[in-house]
Amino acid sequence: MENISSDSQIHEYSLRIVAITIFLLASYFTFGQNLSTQSKKASRYYLKAEKQQRERDFIGAIDFLEEAVKVDPLFLEAFIRMGGLYNALGREDSAYSKFSRYIKIAPNPVASILERLAFMSFDRGHYQKSNEYLTSLLKKEPEKSKEREISILSESIKFSLNQIKNPVELKITELTQGINRYKLQYLPAMTVDGNTLVYTKRDQFSSDEDIVVSYKKEGRWSNSISISDKINTSLNEGAATISADGRTMIFTSCDRRDSYGSCDLYMSRKVGDRWSRPKNLGNRVNTKYWESQPSLSADGKTLFFASNRPGGFGKRDLWVTYFKDNFWTNPSNLGENVNSFKDETTPFIHFNNQTLFLSSNSYPGMGGFDLFKVDKVDSLWTHPENLGYPINTYRDEVALLINAEGDEGYFAKEIQKNREILDSRIVGFVIPEYIRPKKSYFLTGKVVSKETQKPLKASLQIIDISTNELLYNNYSDSITGDYYMVLPRGKDLAGYIKNKGYLYQDFSFSTSQSDYVYSDTINIELIPIQEGESLILKNIYFETNSYDLDDRSKSEIENVHELLLENPEISIEIGGHTDNIGTKEYNKLLSLKRAESVYNALIEKGIKEERLKFTGHGDSRPLNPNTNEINRKSNRRIEFRVLKAKQ
Repeated sequence: MENISSDSQIHEYSLRIVAITIFLLASYFTFGQNLSTQSKKASRYYLKAEKQQRERDFIGAIDFLEEAVKVDPLFLEAFIRMGGLYNALGREDSAYSKFSRYIKIAPNPVASILERLAFMSFDRGHYQKSNEYLTSLLKKEPEKSKEREISILSESIKFSLNQIKNPVELKITELTQGINRYKLQYLPAMTVDGNTLVYTKRDQFSSDEDIVVSYKKEGRWSNSISISDKINTSLNEGAATISADGRTMIFTSCDRRDSYGSCDLYMSRKVGDRWSRPKNLGNRVNTKYWESQPSLSADGKTLFFASNRPGGFGKRDLWVTYFKDNFWTNPSNLGENVNSFKDETTPFIHFNNQTLFLSSNSYPGMGGFDLFKVDKVDSLWTHPENLGYPINTYRDEVALLINAEGDEGYFAKEIQKNREILDSRIVGFVIPEYIRPKKSYFLTGKVVSKETQKPLKASLQIIDISTNELLYNNYSDSITGDYYMVLPRGKDLAGYIKNKGYLYQDFSFSTSQSDYVYSDTINIELIPIQEGESLILKNIYFETNSYDLDDRSKSEIENVHELLLENPEISIEIGGHTDNIGTKEYNKLLSLKRAESVYNALIEKGIKEERLKFTGHGDSRPLNPNTNEINRKSNRRIEFRVLKAKQ
């Protein structure tokens, strides 16, 4: 949660600094003016305080002012000046106390102090008090109600008072000591299986931040360790995001030699159990300004992050970039429906790729930074929705992480004093039903060679067969063969797993529309290209009793075409098969015509005729007995067989 003005991942506090500095106060209440006290002794102390203030001895000035109010407890200007001095020293609680004392004894309070206290009370969760101060302010200066900050404060007070009347039961539990083992830990990220937790840590007496990782085994989190000595350095590394499969990580690092600004975004990839040396995302994403707090989509192709670069709507905005053709695109702003005139930070895109959580200090909320969510409808984001109390409180709530199932949340809970973080621990809680994101559909498995059973680095592609849109394009791990895919719900999909020198494998499936998370395991065995080997084309579609190719077949035709282009020495036979419904003669002809349709589609794409043959087998070669519709469907197929392979 990086401070915009520093190289730390700790977030900037939201305490509103109103233009009431000690220097302005000095111009309002000088010794030459008529003071509220009649005591010469109290006045002398006040004069001495002014002198100490001019000499920048604020503590000495406060000591004299304390003596002044001991002599005259109704000395208005002394309380105002003390409040201003404490404010200048960053001792906000003491400033609040002195300003509050002034309001209690002032017959006609200064409007600027009322305004200051309205915000300070709200920042402390004293919502009713804040409302009283604001009401008094607007009576004195009604035109203030038109100011944007005052308007948001007014709405926030109403929102907060309503929220605390109707709290949702929320049980927050600290994660294990193996995770909370440092002075400060924050900004958690997690893989889709929920078994790898990555977060930022800072040790006591150290300003160095590092990224650490903990693994869940048999339901227990291991003691966290450094993610990699290739990633962590003597500089600050943190604010990490990890892809669903746990093999791509993007993180923030500050002041590296190859950085474009103070803090840039870097990427590292995991092969086997080793992380690669990080690479700067480049000058499309990183600028001379501040880029941090990344959140990577489940497939690793979309990246959200926070930046104060020009072109936004506020101080810090949320931006998005896409990984295309091995490059990250020029980032685009999420727009004024999401970004405000102040700060939006710590984005987290859920595994479903449809719900984005963020923190903001602008929209009506409970105080400081609150957590909000937005949903993607078509290509647009909805207006931020406050997650409500008690998830949000008067403190800063930032960097929410929610698991794939959508029922468990994690964030860093802080202990503060005078707005300084004394301790930060990662906690978990059950997500209330009303804010749970739609759940994800994900596949996991391993890709191996059928011949040797050795793991393979294979290309994995998922196609929406209704639109032929490429939804997922990634690789299995070259060391282990493992893969994870997180997929959209309610889609008819085609999957293709490819490796050069092997026949590709394909499958088709539909993802559920239900609210239940659904996972499946598909282990893939790729067959080396050899004479006599065959492949069922599972994503070839025809209308009933027709041999015209359906548009949904385009992705399968394209993959056969690519296979033949990559392997110009092979030739294949395309075989058509049917179930046993209908006469033998009819089924033979239908299967032949369907095989011919695939043959013609490949010829049209430029494959030479001498490399292709087609035939129809009718119902003579069933895969399963034609005893039910499921079996009959499996028997209706197009299959190709390798006639000639490389000698």
